Amino acid sequence: MKRLLLGTVCVAVILGGCIEKSNANQSNENHTEEIKELKKHIEQINLENEELLKTVEEQKKALESTEVEPPSDANNGSALIKATKIEKYPQTLYKEMTLDIDRDGEEEIIELYVNAGKMENGQFAWDDGQNWLLVVKDGEKTYPLFDEYVQLGSIDFSTATFDGKPGVVMFMGEHANRYFQKFIFDKKEEGYQKATFYKKENMEDHYNQPASYAFFEDAHELMSTAFTTKLEVALEIGVNGLQDSQKRSSVLEPILIDVENAQRLFDIVRELNPKLTVSVDNATALLYQMVTNPPTAEQMDQLKSIGDVFKDIRNEKWINKEENQINPKVMEKLKEIDFDA
Repeated sequence: MKRLLLGTVCVAVILGGCIEKSNANQSNENHTEEIKELKKHIEQINLENEELLKTVEEQKKALESTEVEPPSDANNGSALIKATKIEKYPQTLYKEMTLDIDRDGEEEIIELYVNAGKMENGQFAWDDGQNWLLVVKDGEKTYPLFDEYVQLGSIDFSTATFDGKPGVVMFMGEHANRYFQKFIFDKKEEGYQKATFYKKENMEDHYNQPASYAFFEDAHELMSTAFTTKLEVALEIGVNGLQDSQKRSSVLEPILIDVENAQRLFDIVRELNPKLTVSVDNATALLYQMVTNPPTAEQMDQLKSIGDVFKDIRNEKWINKEENQINPKVMEKLKEIDFDA
């Protein structure tokens, strides 16, 4: 396009010279005709330029409105993922779980890595995008379920049972899009069969509930640990011992991080299964205030109330899968401590 515009300028300059020459010699009719032809040619070029600019703008708008494509299948587009040697792992182990996926009596190790470092407070130093690697390790074999760069988003996973078969369920959020994939081991093919069962405006509800239960349990475990084991440490130190900023950060920030991660998992659950909606925003705000400023006795009492509730319901089943709902007793107790359920 630049060449075309440059050509237009050059022609215009030539025309200017021709016009000056024609004014000096009005009697040269042939020259006058050449000037007319040049004018017509320039007008045509200008019209073509305008059309070209319109086309470029239309293509640009079309590209900007295009949704991010769902994560591509591993192994050159195949839905079957075979064991592969991993040459280089991302910087940090983000999450780890175990499960006997292939039902051989021994548990496989499922690991999620991310190319981001951890700060002293346990938070990740996120960039605009990171490389993520999700693998299953079975003895000397490693299966890369996901190995891609994610822009303005994140990856998470859990384990669930699909059609009676144990498997890995992976969540991917990128920009405003959400994708869920399941990975089931195929003994005959000696690899993992991969399928996307949820993406924007395209849902297969058959797999949504088991996947939502898996992420819900992960969130439940995070909160239970945060509001029992970790909270007990803070309560033992007491409000006076938490006036020092460094001491306060070392004790309260781990609780805050767990609660924030639990909320992220609950957001994933709500995406799949709106009937299991839980919000811990109020607890997050309380903890953030206590980390930022010296806590008050009233705030410590609020934390103690949360801990008491979690002790009270620790032996309760949080989900009634037959009814696809949160246990009414659990829901009532959560509302007592301003957890929206």
